[in-house]
Amino acid sequence: MLRFFCALVVSFTVPVTMAELEHDHGGHVHTHIGRNADGLWGTTDDSVLWFFATPDQPVWETIHMVPTGEWIGDQQIYEAELDCWHSAHPESGLFQLGGADPGVMPEWRIGIQRVTYSDPDSFWMEDESTGLEILLNDGDTFSFGLPVWDPDLFNEQGTLGAWHFHIHTAFLALADGPGESFSATFRVFDTGPTGFAESADYTIYFETIPEPTTLSLLLIGAAALRRKR
Repeated sequence: MLRFFCALVVSFTVPVTMAELEHDHGGHVHTHIGRNADGLWGTTDDSVLWFFATPDQPVWETIHMVPTGEWIGDQQIYEAELDCWHSAHPESGLFQLGGADPGVMPEWRIGIQRVTYSDPDSFWMEDESTGLEILLNDGDTFSFGLPVWDPDLFNEQGTLGAWHFHIHTAFLALADGPGESFSATFRVFDTGPTGFAESADYTIYFETIPEPTTLSLLLIGAAALRRKR
């Protein structure tokens, strides 16, 4: 990791598994980015960007961070069970950024801006495609790049075939152990000529948890104590 290239990192194998979160999609979960938050075309928010976990539950419940097995000094590195940003593509066609013609790339160019981290010294993000740290300071931005065509995604007309983005970024934290909390606030913007307005601030909350094997042993121990009573 770029931030800690001078640090001595001790690694060992741990059985880390991703907890099954609500809104699972293809083995991992997405924070969606779209527009038209009220779901009604022809209203003032048609051109306003927004984040959501699902349209009915826009804000994520607290996201778990699990141990990676890597240490910096006497603190362990934790990684969130959420790492994906995806353009919105519901079958209804209500929240799409737009683009239904495979021969015409839409003009939107979406990115996110870091507003604030609760603990910027111990929490950071990395671009999973490069392994490099991103959004190092408040106000920094990260682009999701050019739209890509996918014939299997729904467009704004509710038919198959849409331009999209699908980006993976890791949320990481240094912590003394389970039970530590972090938060990160973002806004989404468009640098293209669409006229899309930037979103309201969107905060994701995180909490470190024990590695799954440790948690299982704790639960087994608690069950055994109950039986003894």
